[in-house]
Amino acid sequence: MLELCRSAMVLVVMAVGMSACGPGSRGSAVSAGDAPASLSASDSAGIAAADSAFSVAADSGNAAAVAAVYASDASLLPPNLPLQRGRGAIQKFWSGLLEAYMVKLEITSDMIEGRGDLAYNMGHYRFTAVPKSKSAPGIADEGKFVEILKKQPDGTWKYAVDIYNSNLAPPR
Repeated sequence: MLELCRSAMVLVVMAVGMSACGPGSRGSAVSAGDAPASLSASDSAGIAAADSAFSVAADSGNAAAVAAVYASDASLLPPNLPLQRGRGAIQKFWSGLLEAYMVKLEITSDMIEGRGDLAYNMGHYRFTAVPKSKSAPGIADEGKFVEILKKQPDGTWKYAVDIYNSNLAPPR
């Protein structure tokens, strides 16, 4: 009997908790009329422009211009390496690569979606890097990425979160 009462109490607590999270609850629920608008064609073009600026900057070896595509408090999540937080850390990360290699980067967006001042861009990349020093090996890679972008007060879009990873097996 005691076990049955405990089970009933757990069910009541769960039901109350679940109803607080439902669409009729106060606080975080957003009615359809209050939902932010979908991205405009101009917003999608601005997001594509951010990727274009990234590619041009990387191809020209300009780590400061690469970092400028990121929001000041952005996070870069490179594969097999620690999180890089903030534009300064992100610039330092890309500087290491761009000082050692001449880069050619192709970025293709497969899906851009968003609402209001937040969007995501999912796509794929192809990348080659020729060493500036004869002692370093060249790099060729292809993979996929997801960027979360935030619209800035000036109307531009900047990366808030950037994560990418290779489709290729790691070298042995």
